[in-house]
This record gives sequence, structure tokens and C-alpha cells, in this order.
Amino acid sequence: MPQTPILCNSLRWKAFYGNSWRTREELAAALTLSDCPFSCLKTCQSWGPDGELVAPGHCSPDRGCFEVSDKDPSVGPAVS
Repeated sequence: MPQTPILCNSLRWKAFYGNSWRTREELAAALTLSDCPFSCLKTCQSWGPDGELVAPGHCSPDRGCFEVSDKDPSVGPAVS
């Protein structure tokens, strides 16, 4: 199974709203099943403030605009 990327706080997609994930596997499934393009909360577009593409595999800690999301199961509180 491919490694699930760390979730950026500004990354948005259709399945994001109102959901939380207990495990990295649940997050990976949500990212895989999403049928909607990704957008950035900072730009409201499919590119980030740095002009680069917005997507789970592209929004990473090596980008200056990246902030780890509290919804990321590896860093945020588990939701039951």
C-alpha cells in the first residue's frame, strides 16, 4: 500500500467537510474515493500560494505554505 501523505491544513476536497479519520488507512480511502478536484483554502483554487498544484501528494512539508492539519490522524486527536 502506498504511504498516505501528511495532510495539509489548507487542502480541501468534497469528502473533507464534516469528516474525521481515526487511522491513516481511513484517510487514504477518503483521498482515493474523492471524485472532486482538490483546492487550497488559502487561494480557493487548484494551486497553492506558491503557484504549485494542490493535491495530497503535492502538498507536503517541503512547501513554504504547508501547515499540518489537526485532522491528520498521525498528529490530531482521534475521533470516535
